[in-house]
Amino acid sequence: MKSDLDRLMEERNLDAFMVLGDSGNNPAMNYLTGGIHLEHAIVLKRRGGLLTLVHGSLERTGAATTGLELVDRDRVYNQYDLLNKHQGDRLNAMLDYYSQVIRDQQLTGRLGVYGKIDAGGAYQLLNRLQAAMPDVEIVGEYADSIFAVARETKDDVEIAELLTAGRETCAVVGEVQEFIQGHGVRGKTVVRADGEPLTIGDVKAFIRMRLMAHGLVEDHDTLFSLGGDSALPHASSNLAQPLELGRAIVLDIFPRTAKGYFADMTRTWSLGYATDDVQEIYDQVREIFDRVMGSLELGKSCRDYQLMTLDYFEERGHPTLRSHPGTRDGYFHSLGHGIGLDVHEGPRLSHGAGADTPLQPGHVFSVEPGLYYQERDLGMRIEDSVAFTESGELVNLNVYPYDLVLPMHG
Repeated sequence: MKSDLDRLMEERNLDAFMVLGDSGNNPAMNYLTGGIHLEHAIVLKRRGGLLTLVHGSLERTGAATTGLELVDRDRVYNQYDLLNKHQGDRLNAMLDYYSQVIRDQQLTGRLGVYGKIDAGGAYQLLNRLQAAMPDVEIVGEYADSIFAVARETKDDVEIAELLTAGRETCAVVGEVQEFIQGHGVRGKTVVRADGEPLTIGDVKAFIRMRLMAHGLVEDHDTLFSLGGDSALPHASSNLAQPLELGRAIVLDIFPRTAKGYFADMTRTWSLGYATDDVQEIYDQVREIFDRVMGSLELGKSCRDYQLMTLDYFEERGHPTLRSHPGTRDGYFHSLGHGIGLDVHEGPRLSHGAGADTPLQPGHVFSVEPGLYYQERDLGMRIEDSVAFTESGELVNLNVYPYDLVLPMHG
């Protein structure tokens, strides 16, 4: 949580930090500012001090909503004046700007730098900045940064936003289900009113339209796949493929809100009826899903739930990455992952390194067992995201039916 930042800074011997860049696709910036629109901003903090936002004048109204200490960049560090001072040399102008901010804010010692800016530009700028400021040691972190660790636990304000994301996503899934069920059938093919097949592309276009109507952003392409393609969890679908009765369909949908928080849920459907093979595999996925969901408990290791799932599938003869390393059939991914300002973050329900994290208040994560058999023309996954609130209450973010068979009404 944000309240952990000073502790994490002390543990990592950081005296201060700066987060750089635009707000777009910049989780660390959005984490600290609440997702307002920002361009070329800086959020900074001395250990034990207040968060300060350096923003443009055009963004002053949004900046005022953050509750942070504010510095109007255009009034204090006018970019045009800096460019004129350095004869149009943008690198030297930015070097001057950052140097002034660091001095004015009394950022000394070990200074962690985070955020999203162009990699080559960052390399040039930060190397020059280090050379110009010998009283500051600029440091970076790879992978599990202070923000990645802080974001593993959410406060109740963040969980409320995640609940909104989950609720609106469920509403979209319901509309997608009704849209599909309202079409006619010719033979085994689902058809539109004009007699042409209803395709994967038609459904995905409908999904995008409804996401927009519910104020959600499709930051990554929604996964909607049929038959053998549903056995490839992250593969792009054939948009021209018609929907057909009796074949497994996997809908994995993970939009984000305007503030940047993601939902993540998956349902598997079979239109009209399910074959014996589809039903059998689905029943097994549903059984272990229910077992895991019914046993989630504060203090238990994330690894325990992955091991429970591995044991269950292996006992029923399915290959797993533990029993058959490198397999492309059966159960070949982890059970779940944290969600928040990234669709994949900590904690992780796996059996790899770092998976011994105990479940704790503020954890928000997916539970998504699945089985995949491309040659058998099927993939199955059920996924909900859940949260432990600050008080330890377990909340399901995706309250939506788990029906496999969808009757056709058109």
